Amino acid sequence: MIRCGGGWKRPVRRAAAGCLISVVQAAALPPVAFVQAPRGAEPVGGDLSRTLLASRYVEGMRLVVADLDDIPGSKQIVSEGFTAAADPVYRFDGQVLSFAGLRKGGTHWSIWQRFGSDGEPRRVVSLDADVGHPAYLPAGHIVFVSTVAGEYDEHGKTYSLSVYAARPEDDTPTRLTFNPSSDFDPAVLPDGRVLYSSWQHVGNHHWPAGVVALMLINSDGTGVFPFTGNHRGPFLKRGAQAIDDEHIVFITAERSAPFGAGSLVMASLNDPFAPYRVLISATDFLVSDAAPLPDGRLVVSAKPAGKESGTFGLYLYDRGRMTLLYDDPETDGLSPAVGVERKTPELRISTVVPGTSYGYLAILNVYETDRTDQHPLRPGTVRAVRFLEGRPVSHHDGEVTFLPSPGGQDEPWIQPASATGTLPARILGEVPPAPDGSVYVKVPADRPLRIQLIDNEGFAAVNERAWFWVRPNERRVCIGCHENRELAPPNTVPLAVRRAPTDLTDAAQWRTVTFRRDIQPIVRHTCAVSDCHVSPFPTAGMNLIVDRIDGTRNAPLADRFGPAYANLLARRKGKPFSVGGRRVHPGDARSSPLLWMLYGRALAKQYAPAPFERPLLKPHPGPMLPEAKLERFRTWVDLGAVYDAEAPPGDWPYTIPDLRTVVIEGKPDNGTKN
Repeated sequence: MIRCGGGWKRPVRRAAAGCLISVVQAAALPPVAFVQAPRGAEPVGGDLSRTLLASRYVEGMRLVVADLDDIPGSKQIVSEGFTAAADPVYRFDGQVLSFAGLRKGGTHWSIWQRFGSDGEPRRVVSLDADVGHPAYLPAGHIVFVSTVAGEYDEHGKTYSLSVYAARPEDDTPTRLTFNPSSDFDPAVLPDGRVLYSSWQHVGNHHWPAGVVALMLINSDGTGVFPFTGNHRGPFLKRGAQAIDDEHIVFITAERSAPFGAGSLVMASLNDPFAPYRVLISATDFLVSDAAPLPDGRLVVSAKPAGKESGTFGLYLYDRGRMTLLYDDPETDGLSPAVGVERKTPELRISTVVPGTSYGYLAILNVYETDRTDQHPLRPGTVRAVRFLEGRPVSHHDGEVTFLPSPGGQDEPWIQPASATGTLPARILGEVPPAPDGSVYVKVPADRPLRIQLIDNEGFAAVNERAWFWVRPNERRVCIGCHENRELAPPNTVPLAVRRAPTDLTDAAQWRTVTFRRDIQPIVRHTCAVSDCHVSPFPTAGMNLIVDRIDGTRNAPLADRFGPAYANLLARRKGKPFSVGGRRVHPGDARSSPLLWMLYGRALAKQYAPAPFERPLLKPHPGPMLPEAKLERFRTWVDLGAVYDAEAPPGDWPYTIPDLRTVVIEGKPDNGTKN
């Protein structure tokens, strides 16, 4: 190896003029930057302490640079004057070190750069919010995460992180991801794409913890695509790093552990469906982070499994062997970054047109799917493709009220306008597919979107379980709905793209379906009549009074929304909330017992154990609801069964409980009802 100007390069026969050379043996190790976190330290203040990653940013974290072959004798602290520093990364030439840091007396975390081996850190990205986890893009841009959007995660009351890009010292960053929950740990691949971890919920499907997927985007945020999506375990996938042009390593775990630690696995960029290769099992070592060396070895932050009192140290991983490099019993050694020259990633040409408010989406064939949990999608069985836009809750809207989950203290808090974990969404439009199954639409840009396939009875036959988006002027193409990614589409021009796209950008055509506005009037005039679902002896024990508080025994949120909504959304003991409650399965109207009763027949396979207190023996007494009202119920449940998509509950004959003080990580967060 050759040391040149503070960085490390591969051995060459002749050094460039003016380069100070010290030749060492090929097996010698280059410099490493890493973080030392004091044991037992509390999360540092600021926005990051209110995010999913709060435990990874603690008071007193400092950034250290050292030679890997002599860490104790060469340690140099480079974050003097900082309250905390984290997330080191070297530029491709190995000469420039960037990191996230909070200056003493500062308000927000910023991105800092340090040139050479002894330069002073210089602030290069600073926003009116916390930023973290930088990574280098070609052409001088830095990609990072931030809370600057001011949005909350879908579940819980934590701020969400999104991925951004900016040139150094540019105060107008570009947002690249629009997932309503947190995106974090971005890494730049050799082909110029960005691979990152994405916390995903989409209603109650992965209740209560959600699941973390690995997602891919181009360097301008276009082309969002799952590398290993939320349909594939385990729960956590994070800390991805490219080790060559064809492979990545990342951390996997079934449950949360300190500093996001778990097993270290390797995956193929060319075959993401192949089984992961476990390099370091969590049964042997808990691994928090990994950094590749040019010769294929890895520097990992790890600690032996089973040693609860131990600290994370730095190890050298070499073909199954772990060699301890450094371990301080008073601090955890985290986030190693190696100062070596690497190949500069490919520069990808952007198709984004700034200032454009829309993009385009073409689906080649909505019937193309590999989902084995859906009934076969035969041509002609999809009446329409429904396009939904999610509405994240933002503290920029004012004071935000979150509600304790009816399931108990171990579950996350839920959205202020719903008793479910569903993000309020509005329908941008419903588009019938062409005879060949193709659809072509113009949709709003830079907003979280998802799709439902509506069958001929008006139910959502397929409910997309991840959010996507289009960037301004992006032309996005999907082959199908969760199609087999290893097959190519037919070489034909889809019928839908032979004509102008269906325009879904007209706000006057957008609509929501909520309990408060659409379902409550039906319940009031049809169900809550004198001899049916009213106290003191409501039919089936279900009180559907909508204009007064009564019968809260099995409806924990009745004091918030009234007994009708709360009883319809009540839980059933023994049934996972990821499936649904006793009467309503949010996001799945066809399997909901409520809809079975309204239709008087089974609409799908019955959940086992049965979702009813007794089998469905006969239709609901009384006349059937007309189709227009049944359509409201179907759509309301398929959209997630929210109470109100525009605002919290309106005027009620009682005082709304004072839930305005939200406790986050033990600290009060005073916010507003939006």
